[in-house]
Amino acid sequence: MGTGKIIDLESFEVIVVGAGHAGIEAALASARMGRQTACITMRLDRIGHLPCNCSIGGPAKGHMAREVDALGGQMGLTTDRALTHIRRVGTGKGPAVQTIRTHVCKDLYPKLMRQVMSDQPNLTLIEAAVECLHIESGQLAGVILADGSVVKSRAVVLTTGTFLNGLCHEGKNKTVAARHGDEAAVGLSASLSSLGIRLRRFKTGTTPRIRKSSIDFSATDPMESEADAGPISFINTRTHPAHELLPCWQSKTNSETHEIIAANIHQSAMFSGQIEGVGPRYCPSIEDKIVRFATKDSHPIWFEQETWTSDSIYVQGTSTSLPAEIQMQFLKTIPGLANVEMIRPGYAVEYDMADPLQLYPSLQSKQLDGLFLAGQLNGTSGYEEAAGQGIVAGINAALFSRDEEPTEFPRSNSFIGVMIDDLVTKGVEDPYRMLTARAEHRLVLRHDNADARLTPVSNELGLCSAERWSAFCDKQDAIQNGLEQLESTTISSIDNPTLRELGEAVVSDRISYFNLLTRPELNLNRVEEIAAKCGKSLSLSDDFAVREQIELAAAYDGYIQRERRLIERAKKLDELRIPAGFDYVGIGGLSHESREKLDKVRPTTIGQASRIPGVRPTDIAIVVGHLRQRSFATS
Repeated sequence: MGTGKIIDLESFEVIVVGAGHAGIEAALASARMGRQTACITMRLDRIGHLPCNCSIGGPAKGHMAREVDALGGQMGLTTDRALTHIRRVGTGKGPAVQTIRTHVCKDLYPKLMRQVMSDQPNLTLIEAAVECLHIESGQLAGVILADGSVVKSRAVVLTTGTFLNGLCHEGKNKTVAARHGDEAAVGLSASLSSLGIRLRRFKTGTTPRIRKSSIDFSATDPMESEADAGPISFINTRTHPAHELLPCWQSKTNSETHEIIAANIHQSAMFSGQIEGVGPRYCPSIEDKIVRFATKDSHPIWFEQETWTSDSIYVQGTSTSLPAEIQMQFLKTIPGLANVEMIRPGYAVEYDMADPLQLYPSLQSKQLDGLFLAGQLNGTSGYEEAAGQGIVAGINAALFSRDEEPTEFPRSNSFIGVMIDDLVTKGVEDPYRMLTARAEHRLVLRHDNADARLTPVSNELGLCSAERWSAFCDKQDAIQNGLEQLESTTISSIDNPTLRELGEAVVSDRISYFNLLTRPELNLNRVEEIAAKCGKSLSLSDDFAVREQIELAAAYDGYIQRERRLIERAKKLDELRIPAGFDYVGIGGLSHESREKLDKVRPTTIGQASRIPGVRPTDIAIVVGHLRQRSFATS
């Protein structure tokens, strides 16, 4: 795929292309696993750039940010230092949904990320454009840069975001660019297509930026930060913002706003037919909202300050590709924005993405050994989704570089695993966004226990620092000790007079204090008080995170046990491996639809095969029967 001078960098074991949220986590994971790693990006000053909103976390996304942290990633640590605003979300729902949403400073976050990458041993940063993959004798051998130079490696991770043939739209105006201020990558798509990788066009967008000084905040509802919401990183006991936390402000659209947009909908690049790409279902443009939800009188929007010191406000909820003058017209109708001044109009960007059905669960391409894809390139949207894929791709590229077996993340152990399984099993029709509802085992995949689920994995991979592992072990020991004390210490009907005195319901038999804690009206503090009054000694940790885990274990004990049984059942299906090259076409009895879909996806396990939309349970049984016959014949 081209020739050129070969840079003498034979020591690189992994190359990561791109330094956005996926590229950062991929490059750091590889380097921290001891691999000589190169991260190639078009502009070093744009490492960790936040081109859309300034938010990290939120429903499901906060779960993934914590999972990236538990795996030894960087997103949480940097967020805890760069955050300007923080709030709890999902507090009116159960613990499976609750998490944190933050805003970060768009100046400080990239600065911190670049410093971390510059200081990371085993990691070399290269400022260059990658033109295509370098293939030798049919094998991946590195990448070719725009100047013809070749950087060699047998493992490459592509994290190109919206850069592949990026095209920005504002009304009828079109600009070849990946995003505001960044050139598009125009050569790499052809390189991927030549390998048989299926490319499609997706679309995303961003909102207008307005001057804070032009907003009448008396017409808005302030939302103050919750300083005690807690950190994203498990290493931190609290956040460490560089300056005082900021509020954000809520307003809403109205009928006048909607009338202006509707009257000019034909000027929207999306609705005029100018844009070919498919836009995100769960983060629609303001034009999409008034068309899809025509009966709604208003839509909420938020004013989010992009940095501590700048005058730039992100108008969350108004992503648009309308002309700038129309954007100004509808903004002025929103309460608080009568005198608005716009710094930069919103715009849409369409770009090439690669069909994730052509990936293994390790995120390695089925078309070329050693090639890994992560982030928006795989058809996802969002910083957290990108970071989650990035760390998985970086881990597996590092393992591949030394001929080690890949690490896969099942649906039962992480939101990251749910996302990857959805991508490689179901594919995407529009930009994928993680939702808590996508995780069938979400009660055991909570924001609060991501460390218990994934830090042992991180430690096995060599991504867990000694400091993190020591803190993790101390925490788990304290949780286990507390649970054992509660299980082994009992209360009986003899103690009923004391319970009546304390105003608690009596017990009819001897039960453990753990069983007592399962009562919805009791918390750990109250159970300790009861134990003391009954002459029982409990020595439990006073650490909030430890006590939270003990209380949740009791409150949801029955549900959690049920989920674990379901997980074990699903695990057995995922342990039934399907050999590469398995011949679905030659199996008699399979329905035409199932045969076609199984042959297209090429699942690696029976569990994955059973989750492919349209594949019948009876056809899964036929495949299992053939696998068993094959196993018997070769034994």
